[in-house]
Amino acid sequence: MKRIIIYAAHYPWVVIAVLSVITLVALTRLPDLNIEIAAEGMMVNDSKAMTLYDSTVEIFGSENATVIYLEDKDLVKPDNLAAIQKIVKEIERIPQVSHITSLFSLRYLRTKNGYIFTDPYFKSIPETESSAISIAKAALANPLVERNLISRDGTVMALNLYFDVPEYKTGFDEQMVSKLDAALLPLKKRFRTVFHIGGPSIRAGISEQIRKDQKMILPLALLVLILTLGLMLRHLTAAFIPFLTASLSVIWVLSVMAVLEIPINITTSIIPAILIIAGSTEDIHLISEYQAGLSDGLGALEANHFMAQHMGMAVLLTFITTCLGFLSISLNQIDLLQQFGLVAAIGLTLNFIITVTLVPACLRLITQQGQTVVTLKSAGFDRLALHIFDHISMNPRLFIFAVIMIMAFSSFWATKIEINNDTMGYFEASDKTPYHAKMLQNKLSGVHTLSIVVSGEKEAFLKTHNLLELKKLQGYIEEARQFDKSFSFADYMGVVHGGIDGGQSGQTYLPAVDEQISSYMALLGHASAKSFVSLDYSRARILVRHSISSSKQLNQAIENIRSFASNTIDPRLNIEVTGESYLNSQAVDYMADGQLRSLLLMLVFIFIIITLMLINVRVGLVAVMVNIFPITILFGVMGYFHIALDTGTIMVAAIALGIGVDHTMHFIVRYQRLINEGAPHVKSIMQVIRSESVPIVSTAIALAMGFTTLALSSFPPIALFGLLSAMVMLLALIATFVITPLLLSNPWMDYEPGRSAELITVMRSELRY
Repeated sequence: MKRIIIYAAHYPWVVIAVLSVITLVALTRLPDLNIEIAAEGMMVNDSKAMTLYDSTVEIFGSENATVIYLEDKDLVKPDNLAAIQKIVKEIERIPQVSHITSLFSLRYLRTKNGYIFTDPYFKSIPETESSAISIAKAALANPLVERNLISRDGTVMALNLYFDVPEYKTGFDEQMVSKLDAALLPLKKRFRTVFHIGGPSIRAGISEQIRKDQKMILPLALLVLILTLGLMLRHLTAAFIPFLTASLSVIWVLSVMAVLEIPINITTSIIPAILIIAGSTEDIHLISEYQAGLSDGLGALEANHFMAQHMGMAVLLTFITTCLGFLSISLNQIDLLQQFGLVAAIGLTLNFIITVTLVPACLRLITQQGQTVVTLKSAGFDRLALHIFDHISMNPRLFIFAVIMIMAFSSFWATKIEINNDTMGYFEASDKTPYHAKMLQNKLSGVHTLSIVVSGEKEAFLKTHNLLELKKLQGYIEEARQFDKSFSFADYMGVVHGGIDGGQSGQTYLPAVDEQISSYMALLGHASAKSFVSLDYSRARILVRHSISSSKQLNQAIENIRSFASNTIDPRLNIEVTGESYLNSQAVDYMADGQLRSLLLMLVFIFIIITLMLINVRVGLVAVMVNIFPITILFGVMGYFHIALDTGTIMVAAIALGIGVDHTMHFIVRYQRLINEGAPHVKSIMQVIRSESVPIVSTAIALAMGFTTLALSSFPPIALFGLLSAMVMLLALIATFVITPLLLSNPWMDYEPGRSAELITVMRSELRY
């Protein structure tokens, strides 16, 4: 590490030329970068769960529909129905549309004068409004229609679109949204409310928010970095170098993403901002040490040697721990978090390479050109830190007790944290998408779906008693009032039998004889019921629509279904649950486990790295103990204020630990170096506080301010991530200058008479100095 810094200082123009060439090449790859929000991104990456999901889709078709919502008090007037029918035909001509389920396509099974009619409800538009109303009322008797295709009051109609897209392609969502918006324009002029909601519109909305965030947050983060460092360090040159290294880092990492075909998504979209925010920390420490060398009368080249000698180890250690902090997130079994951890680690590696080469090169050139040398002024940070240490050292045991109590209180509230993984949580409450989802739920059924797959022997669901088991399970779902609506092959067969048998006008009921089921399916064909039963009739799907946003509530509701099924349903039938919303909710367990693994792994690595590099177990333990403090308070705050762990907040602890430990590293490495040089224990701590106060306080405040810019994100999880990260940066600063020196001085463990008095005397003499 020292050799790299020294080489860059000796050959600054070579370094600048090489970095410039790499940056120009990187710029050529940026057009290949894509924004992509895949539905599978927040699913749990579990082979067994994904195999069940894929097989369910293959057997029954997709459970996810894009719903076109039409609302008007005169919806079923003949001219309005004709206008809707025209639009349905137009949308059916879109190549990617597989089929549309609506009152214009769903069969209206009925018997008249001994003849069976199977044409759709509105195949032909009625001539009078009364006839149309009569048909609509008849449709409401169909459990496959009521609260699915038409509301109970007849003012809302839905068209359920299904797309035939074997493989997701970039631009598909925006293309479908554009085509549907254009097709629905005539209806928007005719009806009170018209919109479409589903996978494409939700993902396109997220993509648009990402674009807006990139245009706003990146420039703002750069501006905040420059202004904060310029004000804190009282010199704009001190802010220019971090600005330069951060800018190059962003260009490089985006080009790597393009080469590796990793898209910009919900999580990777914040990596450029994080590089701008976190990538500046080592620059300031290097500049500070360089200035210290100049202040000792060294020339530009000698000052770079001095910087390499004193900062090489600390910079390397902080890079390793920060990189591991981000890389540990990739241990999670969720694709979005895996991509984030990997790309962030790559970005930090690139930033490290740029920093240790460009910073010494720039400092050498600035001094050679005779420009004003960067002078880092203390602004009283050192005296404030020493006064704080003076105060707490008067009664260290009381202070340690207070810290323990704070951590205990935080630990209690940390147990109250909930975990959530809801797509609607990506949008602000005022956004049209959650508003439309709420309208859909109120009038029809929720936008979320899941599948309950019931398996038996071959042709099991050509038998009435097994269909009754499906109805029993659906009855429980209805009575539990946790889900909005369910549909099954039993509903389908009830509609068929009720329409053809004609024994109970307007009623749906199951055949009493198994042979009738086989006869009906021979007449209508398996394709008419493909969404609900497999080709060999050994599996049946209960399709459930719901609006449960809490992952915890959804998991509990599904567990209740499983419990009911195990106690009530025929044991010869096997019950399995799958679907996007279910897999997303299952991901919360993996999110929590991944969070715990990441933190434990980080703490172990911090201990091992510091212990091995400094050959001091005690110092390694101090580093771990200091950094547990801000993380514990973070979880306590989240539990107390009911802030859930989600895609954004799940990353805070590991990232904050990886970045926050940098302060501890610089403090401990300098302390250990002074001790090795034979400096007295207490004076070593005082000297560290004097030397590190400016760079650590400056970078900590810059980090906090930088993370605060993420609060302007249109994604609530990312906004919370920014605010919580800013809080942890400040807590890490407090821990560095309050807990670290107190633990290193260790007066409560190795207590000797007069030790505290001696400590205070030395500190106060230092303060007078």
